[in-house]
Amino acid sequence: MQQEKVLRCAVPLLGLALLAIFTVLYAVDLNAYYRALGTIGGFKPFKYPFLDWEGVSASIKCWREGVNVYINNPCDVLNRPHDYSPLWLRAVFIPTGRAWTMPIGVVMILAFLLSLFWLVRPANWRELIVFALTCTSPLVLYAVERGNVDVIIFIMLVGAGVLSTGALAKRSLSYALILLAGLLKFYPLVVLATALRERPRTFLVIAAAVGLTTIGFVYRYEEELAAAWRNVPRVGGWGSVSLPFDGPRYALLLFPELKQFAWFTALPYGTMGVLLIVTAIQVIHLARNGNLICAFAKMPERDAMFFVIGAALITGCFFAGRNIPYRGVHLIFAVTGLVAMRRATDNPATRAMISRTVMIVVLVMWERFVFKALPHDVPGSKLGAFASALVWLIHEVLWWRLVAVLVAMLVIFTAKSEVFTALRQSRELSRQGFRP
Repeated sequence: MQQEKVLRCAVPLLGLALLAIFTVLYAVDLNAYYRALGTIGGFKPFKYPFLDWEGVSASIKCWREGVNVYINNPCDVLNRPHDYSPLWLRAVFIPTGRAWTMPIGVVMILAFLLSLFWLVRPANWRELIVFALTCTSPLVLYAVERGNVDVIIFIMLVGAGVLSTGALAKRSLSYALILLAGLLKFYPLVVLATALRERPRTFLVIAAAVGLTTIGFVYRYEEELAAAWRNVPRVGGWGSVSLPFDGPRYALLLFPELKQFAWFTALPYGTMGVLLIVTAIQVIHLARNGNLICAFAKMPERDAMFFVIGAALITGCFFAGRNIPYRGVHLIFAVTGLVAMRRATDNPATRAMISRTVMIVVLVMWERFVFKALPHDVPGSKLGAFASALVWLIHEVLWWRLVAVLVAMLVIFTAKSEVFTALRQSRELSRQGFRP
C-alpha cells in the first residue's frame, strides 16, 4: 500500500520538479531555458512562456473593447485572429492583463499535474517509467509551455472521467462537462460517445439535450463560428492525411525524377485507400479477439472510461485532419487504458500486443526529440534527408497501427454498450416475430 501511494505521487512530483527546474532556468539563464526546451521538447520556444494562453486572453480583452478579433487582434503580441469558440470571448471573469499571463499559466500547469494524480496510477516501477515518459514527452511539454487550451480541455476530461462512474446524477455531470469542453474546443464532442453505455431511454435523453444545446449554440453563433473556422491554422502535424500526402514530398527530396511520372500525382489517393483498407482489416481482427474483449471487460470501470475518452479523442482528431502536435497530450488517456488492460489480461499474446502498443505511444510522443537529434545536414550526402524521411515514415506507420488498436477498442466498447445490446435484442425479437 505504501509503495502504491509513492508510485501514484511520483509522476505529479516529477512534473513539479521539472516545473521548478525550468522556472529557475527562465529566471537565471534564458539561453539555457531555450536550449533545454529546444533539445528535449524538439520545438523553438517563444521569448516567454504561455504564448497561446496570452492569445486567448488578448482576444477577450480586445473583444471587450469592441474590436472584431476574428479579423485582427491588436491586443495579441503576434496579432493572431481568434480561432477558438465564441464562448471564450464571453468569459468576462478571466483576467486579461498581460501581467496575468504568467500566474494563470503556472496555475494551469499545477492543475494539469493535479489531474495526473487521478488519471495516472502505476502499480509497479515498470508502469511508472512508461507514465513518466508519456507525461514528460515533447508533446506534453509543448502543450504546457505554450499554455494551450488543450491542456484545459485535458483537465476537464479527466474530471469527466472521474465523474463517469457511480450514480446517474454523477454520470450526468460527466456528460455536462464533456459538452462544455466540446463547446469550448469542438473536437471533445466525440467523447459523448461514452453515453452509449447508458440504457436506451437515458441515452436518448442525453442525445436530445446535447443535440438541442449544440443546435442552439450553432444558431446563436453561426457567423462567429464560420469566422473562427477560417482562422484555424492549416499547419503540419499528425493525422490521417500526413502519410499519404506528405510522403510524396519526402520521396521527391530523395528522388526528384519521380515527378515526371503521371501516376505520381495519384499516389496520395491510392495510398490513402490502401491505408484505410489495411486499418479496417486490423480493426476487424482485433475487435473479434476474445482475449482482448475479455481484458477490456475486466478493466476497472474508471480506467475503461478513460480509455474510451482517449480513443475517441485521438481517432476523431486523426481522421478529421491535421493536428498541431500538442493535441497529442490526450494520448495519456490511451496509455492509462492500455496499462490497465494489460494488468487485466492473463493471456501472454494479448499482453505482448498491448505492451507493443504502449511502446508505440511512447515512440510517437517522443518522435520530435528523435527527429531533432538526427544529422539533418551532411555535406555532399543525402544521409540526413534519408534519416529524417525514415524516422518520419516509421512515425507515420506507427500512428496508423495505434489508431487501428484504438478504433478496435471503440468497437469493443460499442458492442458491449447498453444501447447496442438493446438494438441487437430488438432486432432478434423482430426477426423471431416474422417467422412463419
